[in-house]
Amino acid sequence: MKIRKSLAGIAAFALLALTLQACGGGNNEGNASSAPASSAPASSESSSGSSSGGENVTLKVWGDLGNQAVLEEPFKAINAAFEQKYPNIKITYDFAQNDQSLNVALQANELPDLFWVQGDKTSKMGEMVKNGFLLDLTSFNMDLSRNSDPEKAYCTVDGKLYCSLPSFFDTNVVYYNKDLFEKNGVSVPTTWDEFVAGLDKLKAGGVTPIALAGKSEWDRAWPIFAFAPAFANTALQNAMTGAGTMADPSIAEMLQAFRDFADNGYFGKDFLAQDMAGAQFAFTNGKAAAIIDGTWNNATYVSSGINLGRFPVPNKEGKRVVQSSYSNFMTYAVSSKTEHPEEAVKYLEFLSSQEAQQIMEDATGLVPTISDIVPKDEGVKELAVFDEAGLNIYSVLTALSTTESNAADILMKDVIPKLMTSAITGAEGADILDKAAHYPAG
Repeated sequence: MKIRKSLAGIAAFALLALTLQACGGGNNEGNASSAPASSAPASSESSSGSSSGGENVTLKVWGDLGNQAVLEEPFKAINAAFEQKYPNIKITYDFAQNDQSLNVALQANELPDLFWVQGDKTSKMGEMVKNGFLLDLTSFNMDLSRNSDPEKAYCTVDGKLYCSLPSFFDTNVVYYNKDLFEKNGVSVPTTWDEFVAGLDKLKAGGVTPIALAGKSEWDRAWPIFAFAPAFANTALQNAMTGAGTMADPSIAEMLQAFRDFADNGYFGKDFLAQDMAGAQFAFTNGKAAAIIDGTWNNATYVSSGINLGRFPVPNKEGKRVVQSSYSNFMTYAVSSKTEHPEEAVKYLEFLSSQEAQQIMEDATGLVPTISDIVPKDEGVKELAVFDEAGLNIYSVLTALSTTESNAADILMKDVIPKLMTSAITGAEGADILDKAAHYPAG
């Protein structure tokens, strides 16, 4: 399938997802355990408000600490290109942001000038807007002509714009070692049953079929995120609109499949104590034949030098329905307290340009959603081969959450750990999510 056809599916999905205030993946890019010791206030230097040649201005920008290894190279190049274009604006870019450091900065009202946000993937940006932390970008008349309506909606709260627009697509795929698959007589599966049969062959051959970071709250969830649309996309759609519930049998079956993978040893013996670095090393070192991970980590596996392949999880009928969301690697917001709003917006405009986006693509191999971004290589095209862009279970549960009952958190912190340790069945997990969810009127 061509990228263009796949991305048409993304657009269709995104239009459906406009009914959500949360769309896309979980906080997969901001979950590192460490945090900076303190948060610094925005720069106090004076601002001229001119585009170039005015008074010197320094903008403090926070980058994604959890993905520093992937993003450090492209942002060095992006920031250098920006400073060359605007020599009076200096970027002080620190990989200082994760959930903890952002919450500390919000509580202390000491945000940097710019920091990354997840748009409508979660309710976080909307909460920051409601509490007056973000600069309304609407009046700056940023050029949005290259972007689709769903991409604009990603950055919009109550009709107003609050961040630079996304230009890349995220999903979860199975990365696999072609050499290990071939050695054990395993082909790329076209159905779910073929997928499971291949894992049995790998296990019988003494190879861990799938490396899993059972110790990491987010990374251990990637199989669930991949399985959910394959098994239960219609059920998720119905639950989101109030036409069904999370207790649907297809959701229970999907959760049970995850437990079965743990019970059957497909994740290996010690996955519960393994972090993401350990899981990735097991895969790239040939100890595991595959890993289920996001497209945002494609460059990590390419750089390892293994004979790499990729495929989406097929369902029982052979249809490849993938969870979808926009990448937040380049979606940044401006603090409402910044003393340099004009200069900060120029940085957002540059992040939204083809020049900056191509730098990001060349470094990371993300899946572009805009036609003038040239895919890095054939592997990127392989990431975009699927039949349908489906819903993300975390986004659906976020939409079904209330301040009293966070169904998305219950999936991550309660249901998934209990499935991994065989403490509950898939049906019991679905029942837990059903009781936690607050459904709209169907």
